[in-house]
Amino acid sequence: MASSSVDREETGGSRIAQRRRRGSGTQLAREINVATKPVKRGDLGVAVAYPSIYEAAVKSLSVQMLYFYLNSLEGVFAERFVLRKLTGSEPPARSLEGGRPLRDFWLILFSIHYEPDYVNLVRLLTAGGVSPLAREREQVVVVGGPPVIANPEPLSEIADVLVVGEIESTVPKLVEGAVAHTGDKRSLLDELRAEEGFYVPSRSDERVHYSYPSSLSLEFHPAAQVQPEDGEWRRTTMIELSRGCTRGCRFCMEGHIFLPKRDRPLEDILLLAERGSRANSSMHLTLISLSVLDHPRADEMLENLVESGYEFSIPSLRLEALTDERLELLARSGQRTLVLAPETASVQLAKAIGKPLLRERLLDVAAKARKIGFKALKLYFMVGLPGEGEVHVKSVAELVKEVAEVSGFKGSRELKLSVSVFVPKPQTPMQWFGMDEPERVARKLWLLKRELGGLAEVRPYKPAWASVQCVLSRGGRELTKLLLVWAAAGGGLGGWRRAVKSSSLDVGRYKAPLEPGGEHPWSKVTLPARDRLAREYALCLMQLGSHSMGYP
Repeated sequence: MASSSVDREETGGSRIAQRRRRGSGTQLAREINVATKPVKRGDLGVAVAYPSIYEAAVKSLSVQMLYFYLNSLEGVFAERFVLRKLTGSEPPARSLEGGRPLRDFWLILFSIHYEPDYVNLVRLLTAGGVSPLAREREQVVVVGGPPVIANPEPLSEIADVLVVGEIESTVPKLVEGAVAHTGDKRSLLDELRAEEGFYVPSRSDERVHYSYPSSLSLEFHPAAQVQPEDGEWRRTTMIELSRGCTRGCRFCMEGHIFLPKRDRPLEDILLLAERGSRANSSMHLTLISLSVLDHPRADEMLENLVESGYEFSIPSLRLEALTDERLELLARSGQRTLVLAPETASVQLAKAIGKPLLRERLLDVAAKARKIGFKALKLYFMVGLPGEGEVHVKSVAELVKEVAEVSGFKGSRELKLSVSVFVPKPQTPMQWFGMDEPERVARKLWLLKRELGGLAEVRPYKPAWASVQCVLSRGGRELTKLLLVWAAAGGGLGGWRRAVKSSSLDVGRYKAPLEPGGEHPWSKVTLPARDRLAREYALCLMQLGSHSMGYP
C-alpha cells in the first residue's frame, strides 16, 4: 500500500501519521491520521470492526478510542473493518489499512451502538470468512457497546465475549490476556470469565457486574482522529465532555447505564481541543455528552472555546439548563442550528417520562435564537409513549405552530422535527411497558405531518424499525437463528420480514408489557441503577394515571 507521510506526532506512545493513501474499499479515497507502525513477527493483530458503513464508523468515538489505544501498545497493531453496503450481498471483508482479510485476525472487536446493527455484525463476519457462531470458529469475537451492556443475551451464541463495561476498565485486561494466550482461545476465555465486566457465555451463565473507570482518562481519548481528507467532509475533533447523566429520563437507556456520571476536567477538554485542532487541521469541535450544559464548568468551557476561536456543534440541549447567556455563547460558536428536545407537548406525559415540559421557556428560547443569529431550529419529539392518544400528537403540532409563530422559524429549511418512536429499553424504568403497534404509530406520524403541512420538515423514525429494535433489545439467545437467517437474506427490513416469516418465533411477545418481578434475559446484568428502576416505574405509572398500561 503506497503512502507518503506529511506530518507525524507522538500521541500516547503511538505513532500517528497524517498520511495520504488510497483506501482498499469504495468508502474512502484518502484519510488523515491513520496509525502507522512496523508490524513484527509475533505481534498481536486486532480487528476493530464497526457493523455499518464507513461514514458511520468514522463518526464513532469508541472506534477511534479502540483504534488509537491498541496501536499505542508495544507488540499490538489494529486495523479497521466496515461494511461496504447496508443491505444485500457483502463483498469480502478486508481491512481499510492493509487490505488484510478479516479471517486472518485472531482477535476481532466489535463496537455496537444500535440493535439493528446486530445483523450487520453477522454479515461482516460472514463476508470475512469467519463463522458467525462462536462454537464453530477459532477466532475470538468480542462485542461491546450500550445495547450489549443493557442486554448481552441476543448475541450470546455469536460473540465469544460480551463486554458489560467501558473501554478504559476492560480493554487493557482483554489485550493483556490476548497477548498472553495468543492462539489459545480456551485459555483466554477461561481467564476473562473471572474478570469483572466480561460475560463469557460458553463458560458461565452467572450474573455479570458492570465495569467502569472512576474517571475519564486522556490515555484513551485520541486528539488526532481518523477522518477523510476529502474537502466535502467537514473535519472535526470529537471530544467527550462527560459520561452518564443525572437527569434520570425514564426512557433513556444510556442515562441509566453509564452511572455514576463522570465529567472530564476542563483542562483536559481544552487540551484535547488544542491538540485536535492541530492534528485534524480544523477549528471545529463536536462536543459529546448526554447533557452538555450539565458539565460543572460548562460556562467557563463555552466562554473559553468561543474566545479561542473554535466552532463547535452540540447535541440536543435541555431547556432548564439553557440560560440566555449560554444561548448567546452557542450563537457565537458558529452553530447555525439550535437543537432542543421537548419529547412531548403533554404536561402529564412529560412528568411520566421524567422530563419536564417548559413550554414558555421553549417559546422564549426559540424567539431569542432567531434574533441572535441561529438559522434553523430542530426539535426532538417522541411518539408511541404509554398513555399517548391522538390528542397528544395534535398537541405537539399546536406547540410547533406556536414556536413558529413567536420565532419566525418556518418551512423545511428553518424548522425541523426529528420524531422517534418509544421503545421500552432494558435497564430503564420504562422497560416493563409494552410497545404501541406500528400501525397506530404510523397513523400518529401521518397525523402530525398533516397537521403541520409545510410549516416544518418532519423526519420520523420508521415504526417498523422501532419494532425490530424492541425485539432485539428485549430478546435472548433464542434470536440467534433469526439473526443468521436475516443476515443470509441480506439484512434490511425486507430481510427481517422474510426471516421472521421463516422462523417459528412469535416476535409479537417481545413488544408486550412485562411483569416487574419476573426474570428477563437482561436480569443477569447488574448495573448501578438497578435497584431504583422499579421505584421509578411505579412513579411513572402513578403519573400516567388511568392510561398507565395502554394506548387510548
